[in-house]
Amino acid sequence: MQLHDPQILTSLLQQFSCWYPRCNQAAIVSQWSMNYFSKLLPAVIGSALTLNTAIEVWEGGVELVHDEARPVALKVKPVHAKLCQQQLPHFVQNLLHAHLEPLVNGLATIGNIAPKVLWNNLVAAWDVLFDRLHCYFPAREDFATAHRWLEQASVNNGKHRLRRLQRMVASPAPELSEQIPFRVHCCLHFQLHETVEGQFPVWCESCPKLHRRPQEEQIRYLYQIYLENLECDA
Repeated sequence: MQLHDPQILTSLLQQFSCWYPRCNQAAIVSQWSMNYFSKLLPAVIGSALTLNTAIEVWEGGVELVHDEARPVALKVKPVHAKLCQQQLPHFVQNLLHAHLEPLVNGLATIGNIAPKVLWNNLVAAWDVLFDRLHCYFPAREDFATAHRWLEQASVNNGKHRLRRLQRMVASPAPELSEQIPFRVHCCLHFQLHETVEGQFPVWCESCPKLHRRPQEEQIRYLYQIYLENLECDA
């Protein structure tokens, strides 16, 4: 893909910003990265684990399909290299260093945002992917091993240890979920929404801003977002 080209990436983000007029550029870039990672990882890691297929996005032949700059899917050549289980960790390292490092650094420069925020978005998308894989393939122990690949992964010459950016913690509302994710750096998504007096900002359950609130506020907000999710699924 050509996302490493600064001009192409800048043009794409300028188009994407039209979805969020008058919003902070850092929040817009962070949101684009989350959207992209949420499409990239199921396609690339999902294919590697379930189909033993290597979609080498750092090479040619892969195109980002988007809706006015909103990532939708990856368009790939019909034939890709086959992977064996022993090759999978090396494949992930190539994804991190050959594709994601230059992309994250480019996004950080354009958005004037700390790369650690974008890497935190990647870890969040990684955990969501494996939550889904565990649901669909509960007996696949190799998926649990693959989920732990980030425990030793670092980027930018060891500056960012990825697993340190998000972990599971005890939930203040265990009747909803015994554990919830806690991310170290806010993704800034709440800045894309107008503030409504008397209402919570639009946080996710993993937001450090939420985790710093009094426990009774955390519980009330968790009930709110869990109820909204149930209504969306109905």
